Amino acid sequence: MAIPFVLTPDKKEPAAARLRAMLADGKVRIVPELYDCLSAKAAEMNGFEVIMVSSGDLACGMTGIPDLQLLSIDDFVRVTEQITRMTQMPLIIDADDGFGLGRALNAQYGCMRIMQAGAAGVLVTDTSELGRKGQLSIADACLRFKAARAGLDANGMNGFLIARCDSDLVHEFDETVERCRAYIDAGADMLCILWMHKIPSRAVKLEMMLKLRDALNALGERYTDFPMWYPDLCGKAHDPEEISMQDLRDSRCYKLTGVHFSAHAAMLAMLDVGRHVLREETNDYVDYHFDDTGYKTFTTMSMFGLTDGSWVEAENAYVREPQDSIAQRNADYFVRKDDVHDPDAQ
Repeated sequence: MAIPFVLTPDKKEPAAARLRAMLADGKVRIVPELYDCLSAKAAEMNGFEVIMVSSGDLACGMTGIPDLQLLSIDDFVRVTEQITRMTQMPLIIDADDGFGLGRALNAQYGCMRIMQAGAAGVLVTDTSELGRKGQLSIADACLRFKAARAGLDANGMNGFLIARCDSDLVHEFDETVERCRAYIDAGADMLCILWMHKIPSRAVKLEMMLKLRDALNALGERYTDFPMWYPDLCGKAHDPEEISMQDLRDSRCYKLTGVHFSAHAAMLAMLDVGRHVLREETNDYVDYHFDDTGYKTFTTMSMFGLTDGSWVEAENAYVREPQDSIAQRNADYFVRKDDVHDPDAQ
């Protein structure tokens, strides 16, 4: 059996090509916005097909402080390499203003390195440089997007570019259309109108979604049903004014929608379990509290190629005695007969 490492980007179909092939089928996909290999593994096991590194969640996870745009391009490259080595899911990186300072050359260089690290593409914003409030002018925003495009295309990589537009669609509709057209011409593969989900009324959201689509369609074939990213899919059950997945399907242009749950869920679970561990002075709580979810595991270790034996078999091929294999010894201890990693398959 071959070692179960994910193939390096230059030895498999490029991630950007796989992402584009997915989008061609017309489906709308939910994209978990996450921050490390653990959250990526959970998304993979859940059955998600595309993932994004959230700059905010990554910042909190790496620095322990809010996202104040202090991460460097090296931080993004490192997490990109880590995640793309362990999963085939196309990975998009939230690059904010282009990896620091809002300078176009930063965007080009950063996008090139992110693609070399195995990403499918990036999301870049039109926000002002140096973290200032507001947007760049259309001309300056296009320079940033053109620079990002150049970085994504370096060495024939043809990365996927999502251009985020922070305009107020309701009150600045004509300008938003102008920006969208300019960003498409600058090389965007997809558009994200950031504050779409902030519109309080579902009816107005739907109206603006269709109005923008129709305005772009009227510009010509190049802009017809141009792919869109809907930001931050929210909970419709408790707020009937939220957009549903069916609404996005009916729009014809929305193809991806981000959702933040990974860091939030992890933090809530750690807080809850940690409180009980400290109070009860035992680790029993984690062993029974999550039974109603259907998942059951002694530790997370078993979820990473020990239960299915892939790493056990791989390492055993290179040792004389099975017990000389770290994977074998770990599996013998960590993998339990009552482990359940897929409740829906039971």
